[in-house]
Amino acid sequence: MELLERSEIELAKNENYKISVLMPTYNDAKYLGNAISSVVNQTYKNWELIIVDDGSTYETAEIVETFDDSRIKYLELYENRGQLNALAKAAELVEGEYVTLLHSDDEFSDKNSLERTASLFTRSDCEGVYADILKMNEKGEFSGTSKVVEAVNSFSPALLFLRGASNFVSDVFFVKREAFSNVVENYINWNMPYWLKFSENAVNTLSLLKVHPWYKYRVYTENYACSDIGKFEVTNGCLRAVIEIGSRIHFPFFKVQKALARVWAKSLFREGASFPKQLLEMTKTVIQAYYGEIPKNAYFNALLGFYTNYPSNRTIEIRVPSEEEIFLGRDARRFYGMIENDCLSDFYANLLEEASQGFGSVNVTNEEDYQKIKDTMRFLNLYSEVKLYNGPIVEISPEIAFQ
Repeated sequence: MELLERSEIELAKNENYKISVLMPTYNDAKYLGNAISSVVNQTYKNWELIIVDDGSTYETAEIVETFDDSRIKYLELYENRGQLNALAKAAELVEGEYVTLLHSDDEFSDKNSLERTASLFTRSDCEGVYADILKMNEKGEFSGTSKVVEAVNSFSPALLFLRGASNFVSDVFFVKREAFSNVVENYINWNMPYWLKFSENAVNTLSLLKVHPWYKYRVYTENYACSDIGKFEVTNGCLRAVIEIGSRIHFPFFKVQKALARVWAKSLFREGASFPKQLLEMTKTVIQAYYGEIPKNAYFNALLGFYTNYPSNRTIEIRVPSEEEIFLGRDARRFYGMIENDCLSDFYANLLEEASQGFGSVNVTNEEDYQKIKDTMRFLNLYSEVKLYNGPIVEISPEIAFQ
């Protein structure tokens, strides 16, 4: 990357663009102070730090209170509902022209991180920036670099599909305010890569520029992603990305392209839904990538049964109990808890049983349930046609049903 002239850095520093830094936290007392300090010590001073405490059981408020800085906003939640739900609350408070994420066990790479990165926004019409991620150990010592792709372009969604939705950009977003709504919809609400852009029949990307690393990620045994619940949450999001992309494009010479996807930066694809065997194979690929052998639980059994029998001419009818909680992608950890504790509601248990046999369409008898069922199908990663039955059946295409 070219070196920045000092005048360009000063331009970014003095143009008064506020950067909103979002920090969800849960029982991260060991590292939280370092994370906050890495923001407070930035040479770029026009920032706000929005910390959302996701129901921590100790010390979080006390640590935040040691930083007497009016730029820090602290919101305390009283129930642990997961990182993405905490980010959804933080998103409601954003005031900045640029928005970025900093996990409470990570740090910015150096005191110039915000200054250096903001300057690039002033020189580019990109919607966001991304970078390689620097890694550190429990003690904060540098331990290597996690490389990301060199470019995000029209081939990127297809490559993401072929690689089992393993995100090659990272989830650490840094975007302009006008692109943040895309981050909220795709990443925060639905746990998919923030840089994907979905329309009715197509998938594209945000305009991203690769820049110098600004972020240090802490690798240690207690990382959430290493836990069973973390694996389930990641798998659920990866499956959604695969199904969403697969509902819009398909691949000639699929097996060959899948084999070459790790080393080729381009792919051959066409508009239109992927073939059934492609969706089944990629569903298995995603689950096995995180679990090795496919776990024997109600959700994965239903998912494999559904795509083994896909496409199906079977139709089911669903009614949603008025008190039923409808999950979005950000709620995967709570759904996992229901499965592990064998306390799925009758609504979800019956739906998973139906899915294990396969179905091609869902009849919904009232408008209120219609949106709930679309969200439920999307959450469970069941690519099905949703019909609102109120007199004559109004058919909704699968692509629209996933919006």
